[in-house]
Amino acid sequence: MLDSRVVVISGPSKGSVVRLKGDQLSVGRDSANHLCLRDRAVSRRHFTISKTDVAFHLVDLDSHNGTFVNGIPVRRKLLSHGDTVRVGRCELVFLITEDEGQVQAEVQFKEADLDEALSTTNVRAYRSVPQGGTDVGRMARDLNALFKIANSINSIRELDPLQHQLLELICEVVPADSAAVVMLRHGDEDPTSSSVWHRRPGGASIRIRRELVQRVLWERTPLLIDAQNGDESVLCVPLVGVERAIGVLYMIAEKNDSFQEDHVHFLSSVAGIAAVTLENVLATEALRNENRRLQAELELDDVLIGESKQMHGVLNFISRVARSDSTVLIRGESGTGKELVARAIHRNSTRADKPFVAINCAAIPEALLESELFGHEKGAFTGAIATKKGKLEVAEAGTIFLDEIGELAPMLQAKILRALQEHEFERVGGTRPLKLNARVIAATNKILEEAIKAGEFRQDLYYRLNVVSVVVPPLRERPDDIALLAMYFASRYSEKCNRPLKGISSEARALLMNYSWPGNVRELENAIERAIVLGIGDEIVPEDLPDTLLEVQTAEGSSGTYYDRINDLKKRMIVDAVKQTKGNYTEAAKLLGVHPNYLHRLIRNLDIKSDLKKESED
Repeated sequence: MLDSRVVVISGPSKGSVVRLKGDQLSVGRDSANHLCLRDRAVSRRHFTISKTDVAFHLVDLDSHNGTFVNGIPVRRKLLSHGDTVRVGRCELVFLITEDEGQVQAEVQFKEADLDEALSTTNVRAYRSVPQGGTDVGRMARDLNALFKIANSINSIRELDPLQHQLLELICEVVPADSAAVVMLRHGDEDPTSSSVWHRRPGGASIRIRRELVQRVLWERTPLLIDAQNGDESVLCVPLVGVERAIGVLYMIAEKNDSFQEDHVHFLSSVAGIAAVTLENVLATEALRNENRRLQAELELDDVLIGESKQMHGVLNFISRVARSDSTVLIRGESGTGKELVARAIHRNSTRADKPFVAINCAAIPEALLESELFGHEKGAFTGAIATKKGKLEVAEAGTIFLDEIGELAPMLQAKILRALQEHEFERVGGTRPLKLNARVIAATNKILEEAIKAGEFRQDLYYRLNVVSVVVPPLRERPDDIALLAMYFASRYSEKCNRPLKGISSEARALLMNYSWPGNVRELENAIERAIVLGIGDEIVPEDLPDTLLEVQTAEGSSGTYYDRINDLKKRMIVDAVKQTKGNYTEAAKLLGVHPNYLHRLIRNLDIKSDLKKESED
């Protein structure tokens, strides 16, 4: 049976734990929610988590500032164990654990008065190894059990299975009715992890004496407590690793004479073996978690954001082609995220642990591009003072991404075609063929079919590249993703700039939604970064956004008098400049002191093309 819960790890409600007892858990600022978060940036009803037969679904309830799962804004998300949910200033962790009966019971500390403890128990501390004359058969049994434990636990790399297996093997020798591995550094703190075992099925939580754990950890010696007046007997042994004590083994027996000296010495030997293994597993888990955190930070910039139908199509394409080695052609306007798609294909392929090497074919002069792609031999040309590997060679068994392939010079198109056909190439000035073992992904914002008709691109290379292709949709065709992308960029840059941010105001969000975004996602990212850098409040407001977005407001029918007057003034200035230059837009741009491209954008955004046409006719 699955036990799911939400733990608040930061924010005003830090420390709150809410279990999903029914089919749905609601979270928001309103006290009527199952989990109430007292944060102004949290909506009254922010999101819900619903349980089905096989999964847990998070649904954002059109919240004002969005819901982030693992740093990504979402509207709907299938949750997994350990997912981090962030709303406003609150960070929550979603946990799913399986109720495994006796092994997963909880450890609870039992606080006892010192005088009461001394009057009901006889505490004996053991500091020496067993003396001679010990029963040979019992020694053989214990030695065999030690070998079995050592072989077993050294083959387990996960903490919970390791603790469970350790307790089961110990209790084959030690006559305990209940037992626990309790991981903690100091006796006055709560356990970082624990595992419990009961000899009889159906055992609940186990209660351990804090004062005994404190003494064992302080003195680093086993303690045997003989029960009196019907109390339980306790055997507690420290787990001392290479550098420090990491916890205790805690055994409970209902009978007074259950634990003997040989059990104390056996458990001490086991603890010495197990402590080092547990310490190594803890260190490995810490490194693994840190690696996951760093990897997530590295890949956060390369994440594909979007829940529109068009983006679902792109993601479905990635999942289908990633496992193959086919050449992929990614098409789309500039700024749509073609390189992100290429990186996603690489990350989900069998080559994910190999290099991803990107090269922009339009950014490097033709004279240098050949050497960058194929490398060169020493002395191949003036300045070639040493042999250099090219990008195709550096990629090895990974992925080579050829961005802006449509800008490639004809001579290099022929060389790339041969490399794709023969799966080999030569360095500049070289005579020895080198194997091409990298997967090739190309991208372009050109319409290659038109480039072929114009004689600018080889038709045979087009067919070699266009094995499987996908078009990344422009942002204007997926308006549903604009708000998600804006929230993602706002969160990212507010953290980089160390600026507290509650969210994006409804007026600013309306401007973002109404703009056509000719520069696509790249333009949206730049607009949000500008708003974060120049803004002063705890929200992004219209005044923080670029002028190009504000100019659209009048065209869309907004009623703000301030922006209406500004835009009217811009219209008059543009009309007068065009009229003065007799319809010459380039000269009009010079007269206004703006770039001609910006002038054309102003004319389009202010919707004054027809007015200018009338002026020219008059």
